[in-house]
Amino acid sequence: MEQFIGSLKGNRQSVRLLVPTATLAQHLQNQVARAGFVFRRNLIQTLSSFLGAWTGERQQVSQPVLHLLVEQAVARVNRAEFQGVAQLPGFCAAVARTVAEFSSAGCDSARLAAHLPDAPLAAGFLAVYREVDRLLERRGMALRGQQLERAAERIRREGAGGIEAVWLDGFHVLPEPELAVIEALGQHAEVTLTLGDTEGGEAVRARLWAMGFEEERAPGMPAEPARRLVRAPGIEREADEIARRILEHVAAGRAFRDIGIIVRSAETYVPVLRATLERFGIPAHFYFDSELERHPAVRFLAAAVDAMLGGWDHAATLAVLRLAPRFTDSQAMDRFDFEARELMPDTGLGGLKALAGDRESPLGHLIDSLALLEEWRSFELAPADWAARFGTLRNWFRFARPVEPIGHEAALLARSQTEALDQFDEAVGEAALALEPGRTVRIAEFWRAVKSVLRLKPLRLEDGRRNTIHVLSAPEARQWVLPVVFVCGMVERQFPRFHPQELFFPEGARASLEAAGIRVRTAAEFEREERALFEAAITRGTAEVTLSYPESDARGERNLRSLYLEELGLTEETAHAVRPEPRNAPSRPAAAAIRAPALLKVLEERTARVSASGLESYLQCPFQFFGGRILRLDTRPLRPEKRLDFRKQGELVHDVLAQWCAEPQEIGPLFERVFAEQCEALRIPNGYHTERLRQAMREDLERYAADETWPRRDFQSCAEQKFEFALDDRLQIIGRIDRIDTDRDGRSYVIDYKYSAAQRVKDKQKNGDQFQAPLYVMAAEKTLGVRPAGMFYVSLKGKVEYVGWSAEPSLGGDPIPENWLAAAVERTWRLVEDMRRGRIAAEPANPANCQYCDSRDVCRIEVRQPAEAAGEA
Repeated sequence: MEQFIGSLKGNRQSVRLLVPTATLAQHLQNQVARAGFVFRRNLIQTLSSFLGAWTGERQQVSQPVLHLLVEQAVARVNRAEFQGVAQLPGFCAAVARTVAEFSSAGCDSARLAAHLPDAPLAAGFLAVYREVDRLLERRGMALRGQQLERAAERIRREGAGGIEAVWLDGFHVLPEPELAVIEALGQHAEVTLTLGDTEGGEAVRARLWAMGFEEERAPGMPAEPARRLVRAPGIEREADEIARRILEHVAAGRAFRDIGIIVRSAETYVPVLRATLERFGIPAHFYFDSELERHPAVRFLAAAVDAMLGGWDHAATLAVLRLAPRFTDSQAMDRFDFEARELMPDTGLGGLKALAGDRESPLGHLIDSLALLEEWRSFELAPADWAARFGTLRNWFRFARPVEPIGHEAALLARSQTEALDQFDEAVGEAALALEPGRTVRIAEFWRAVKSVLRLKPLRLEDGRRNTIHVLSAPEARQWVLPVVFVCGMVERQFPRFHPQELFFPEGARASLEAAGIRVRTAAEFEREERALFEAAITRGTAEVTLSYPESDARGERNLRSLYLEELGLTEETAHAVRPEPRNAPSRPAAAAIRAPALLKVLEERTARVSASGLESYLQCPFQFFGGRILRLDTRPLRPEKRLDFRKQGELVHDVLAQWCAEPQEIGPLFERVFAEQCEALRIPNGYHTERLRQAMREDLERYAADETWPRRDFQSCAEQKFEFALDDRLQIIGRIDRIDTDRDGRSYVIDYKYSAAQRVKDKQKNGDQFQAPLYVMAAEKTLGVRPAGMFYVSLKGKVEYVGWSAEPSLGGDPIPENWLAAAVERTWRLVEDMRRGRIAAEPANPANCQYCDSRDVCRIEVRQPAEAAGEA
């Protein structure tokens, strides 16, 4: 860097600083710019972009296109040893990785054939490799190794284009094609290459000396950084400890941009670090790619094509409409969502367009836009023509309006949408390149290729903030130097990472190839690279380096410390339990209540008639009662496969028993008829789940019909008896009794069916706050003119069991409590007065029942409770 800056001071423009990755190039550009220099960006660039002028017209194949070509090659060669796994994407991915490795080592299929080692799958791989080379040749494309070799040859022949000095930094692995480029540049320019002590290996150094390179020792760090080792109970506590120490450094005057976190196992640590740093309010730039196919803009476009190919299934089409920008929180979309779900399962856009109504509405216009895709089904086009058509899809994605004021998140969202759409267009173009250019295909085949590219294509967003923590992979961090560095995940199989034996060329075959001059990576090479990454990681900090590891993994099993820690001899420190300070001091919220006189009047009107189930709903949670009984909010219609839920099963069983009681008959056929009618009316699909529930309900009903625990012959039964009676002129109690049985002496028993497990019914009896039993007994006496002698719940699920109360010993029922009815009336009035005073707070009596509540997604009880706890603390 000092030599490069010296050239800038001398106004030399015929120099280049070349690095392996675009992010490292950007980092060095920023570093030089912060030093006060104005320069052309191409003075610091990647090796690939620098060599673009010498690689000719052939395009370098991208990783997704290579994967697609490998899939085609595997299918064409049809090797017997691969037939069992050829259709698996993991197998083709392994072939593509090995092809790329051999190409990077300067070994094409012809050279591999000349030195093919003795390995069980080597001949099969060679056949696929040859076919990949042929496919690339026909498409005018080349692998990276071939491009480097072509560039090296042209530089030797034509010169370096006036470049006088080249510095290469960050290349810890130098395969033969890159060494050929370095040798060619050295014939026309002064070349300086940096290598760490553990990088390159003896073979590479010998090769460089043979080119005429002279080795110089760079000065070491000005001072050895302080090193610390932290042990945490788990990965979450490890991330918390890193955040705590970062905030301590910042409080001491250190800028965020002077701190970095190095990660070896990104899939394990990046999600945890992202959530933890956000919780602690620490700005962070993650130098990791995300998955393009998971971006909302790409998901919208991909879901639209999938829905069209699926015949516009309503569930899939509704998901497309929900993904469309500006419709996520639309009230019109919510109403449409409810209506469309009631039509499921169904297909076609006709029904949805009828629900959307006005064609000029945004929703109707969006459905009309989707309909334009329909004609694509009949087309058979060349891949390039399909790419042109798919390029118009991005016009459907209307960007969401930014929320004022526009902050970093909003700006990043806008950039991500544009970048994702650009990458979608690139993916479509790459899919067209992978397919045979002279052959026409239908949309299904072309779309399969596009989806494969989308699955493999990464998405990285530029983060323009200047003062952020840098979260880097271990390879990315090699050329960074920061005052404070954290290295996390120091456990076995993460750092060093475990490298399994390669599928096609095991260790012995690789040794044979290396002896033939083909430098593919062996186990020793992998170990050396891991050691080099570790040495680089612990030397990136100039002031302090903190290494950390979790004692236990996510399953609670003990981790083994990284073997690299043993040689450092550091004393372990223990992570502190820490919690981020609230960004806004929480205050204890006032209990939710309605106080406006006009609204209290409405409450009084809507509670003039209440049911026992309504009273029990209010007793469980006032907010649940407010949403369901006062606002009378409709719940979102269930998907067809979920419509036969607990509530619908209970309603269906009650319906069958009511008809069976009114007109005695064989209950099995009656159930089958009612079940079929309900399935047709509700559009419940056939399947394993539906059949399992059907059989269970029929068995339960037949068991009950055959049960003689209750002497049915001694009673006259009346089913489905609706009632309404007044406690006074301000309150009416309403409901419906499942069955009333009256004997010859005029004694009556109220029977209520419960299609739930016996234990839940027993719990209902034990709960003294229940209103149903005493109020139903009062209703039988006041409105139906009978003399109740008891009340029984009948559990029907799994077995028949009676639970209840009786004035005389019967079926093990409890005695009717003293003042049972009077106490129920008093409790009823107490609750109704609470309702009418406007108490609607989300205060569940039994939080375990919240999972069954229709209002659980809007009451925010889980958010409010921690806030209250923090306020009390």
